[in-house]
Amino acid sequence: MFGYVRVCGECMDEADYKTFSAYYCGLCAAMGKRCSQISRFALSYDMTFLAVVLSALDRSDLHITERRCAAHPAKRRQRVVRDRAVDYAADMGVILTYLKFADDWADEKSVKSIPAMCALHGGMSRSRERNPRQYEAIKSELKRLDECEKNNARIDEAADCFASILGTLFTPDFISGETERKILEWFGYNIGRWIYVIDAYNDFDRDRKKNCRNPLLSETADKSTISKRLETTLTLSLNAAASAYELLDVYKNDGVIRHIVYTSLLARQKKILGEEDGSLPRIGGQP
Repeated sequence: MFGYVRVCGECMDEADYKTFSAYYCGLCAAMGKRCSQISRFALSYDMTFLAVVLSALDRSDLHITERRCAAHPAKRRQRVVRDRAVDYAADMGVILTYLKFADDWADEKSVKSIPAMCALHGGMSRSRERNPRQYEAIKSELKRLDECEKNNARIDEAADCFASILGTLFTPDFISGETERKILEWFGYNIGRWIYVIDAYNDFDRDRKKNCRNPLLSETADKSTISKRLETTLTLSLNAAASAYELLDVYKNDGVIRHIVYTSLLARQKKILGEEDGSLPRIGGQP
């Protein structure tokens, strides 16, 4: 369900592009240090985006260092260090990935979920100890989402579950201001809603062929009949997220966040809905 947050190095300010890459590498390193080395497989652009947004609210300067790593031993790469938002995003990435595999096992008895859960269990346990509220909230909403999908709920009801998960992720305990937390929750909620709906549409043909659960399949057998309606609701979600972002006091990373919220997510939406080629290149050498 994740994988829809992308950046475009060709249409992004070079400094912003380097900043996002530094957060990406910093997140990878934090997963290995805080959770376990194998937890790095839970690395994603989505959790990098979470780190970038939450870090932007911190008045302190950004700490970046250059180091080599096992994945890229030939060249030093910049990475963000000593950043609580990056550490938090590392924990959330591991928890989400583990619970997704657990959900796949409970729902589909997917055999490949067992070794993945075993590999991530140690890192997940450490992350859970540091973030018990988020763990329980994510687990609860995934259960509610599973019930919605089993009962053929409509797309809005199912999307609310996943949106609530993102709302939880964007309200870490170190953000104490009540107003700021409400804005972040609404921002995350709308990003999460957008991700769930676009993913359901993107997987429509595959899910119909494999007889997998998808709320849109309970509404129609022809996805072309719902593309215009979904375009409206998806754009409204992006607009709501953008409006929430404008209310935040941001001290850094503004260019990176604006590129993702205002440009790359909309480009992905247009590509998936078939409006135009909204493809965006990935960061070179990174998954």
